[in-house]
Amino acid sequence: MATHDLSVASSRRKKPVANDQLTSVHGGDELPVYNRELTADEEVLIALGYKPEFKREFSLWTTFCVSFAVLGLLPSFASTLYFGLGYAGTAGMVWGWLIAMMFIQCVAMGMAEIASSMPTSGGLYYASAVLAPPGWGPLAAWVTGWSNWLGQVTAAPSVDYALAAMILAAASINNPNYTPTNYQTFLLTTLIMLVHGCVSSMPTKWIANFNSVGSTINIIALFIVIVLIPSATNRVEQGLPKFTASSDVWSNIYEGTDWPAGISVLMSFVSPIWTMSGFDSPLHLSEECSNANIASPRAIVLTSGIGGVCGWFLQLVVAYTVIDISSVIESDLGQPWAAYLLQVLPQNAAIAVLALTIVCAFSMGQGCMVAASRRWVFPL
Repeated sequence: MATHDLSVASSRRKKPVANDQLTSVHGGDELPVYNRELTADEEVLIALGYKPEFKREFSLWTTFCVSFAVLGLLPSFASTLYFGLGYAGTAGMVWGWLIAMMFIQCVAMGMAEIASSMPTSGGLYYASAVLAPPGWGPLAAWVTGWSNWLGQVTAAPSVDYALAAMILAAASINNPNYTPTNYQTFLLTTLIMLVHGCVSSMPTKWIANFNSVGSTINIIALFIVIVLIPSATNRVEQGLPKFTASSDVWSNIYEGTDWPAGISVLMSFVSPIWTMSGFDSPLHLSEECSNANIASPRAIVLTSGIGGVCGWFLQLVVAYTVIDISSVIESDLGQPWAAYLLQVLPQNAAIAVLALTIVCAFSMGQGCMVAASRRWVFPL
């Protein structure tokens, strides 16, 4: 609740926010009195019982950029290739992503609806409190807030760990005598996290611009990779057809687990679920976004929709070009994406794609750090 003046009076605006289709803690067209005219975004927050605190320097585009950076399709796919390809092979990849995305899109649409009516940084925990049955709001908010927080504090480290593994894999490619060790991966991960923490402490406008550039690079790099791998593959030079037959891609399930084939395909859902886990970021940035109750839900839907389609195309590219799944998964490089690139591309092209992935992974880790830093509003 706004603390500087708790008196209530009729809003002086022609159309009070209480008449809009959003949740409000106030009745009728009553709003707390302020000594200045309120913006539409401020009215929405006050109706929800919040005092506006942040500068609104994020737009629909920059909010989408943070969300898409957190999504990080290319680096996310590279980081989880072991699960998608290694559990059920090409069939598990293409079918698993397609099926999982249908359900993920339903979740995203529901979250977008919540963002349109309750655009607060608290996001999911606030919505849980409001939507829970009477008497269960505090418990629902507490459980949701802490589980969301636990997920977020591990998101950036996991992304940065994958980034460190890719950097060391690139070093190993250039110097075959070098073998990365666990402590080197840990130290590099820590260094990357410190850099991301410093960037996330910059002024809001700087962060928005930084993530805008990073997401633009992410999008461009994704399309470059989707086009480059099929066009530059050296499968023909290895005495193979340029692409694997569709009958094999869509039907051959690799026995990467001890479970039945159907369970293996379900296990491959780990890849799309982890990859698509960032589309809720616009909700947590809504108090820093202009026209938040419209821009935030649009950013959520754009992220899940574009990410889902582009991610599936990337799955198809790998599924139609991979040669030996076992050698990719069991490579000494310790990074299946790097091993796959060396398998289907000339070395220089493979290093170039790996370098693009590393740049995108740095942007993704930064987006995760920014999104996690905005989860400070949760019940203790």
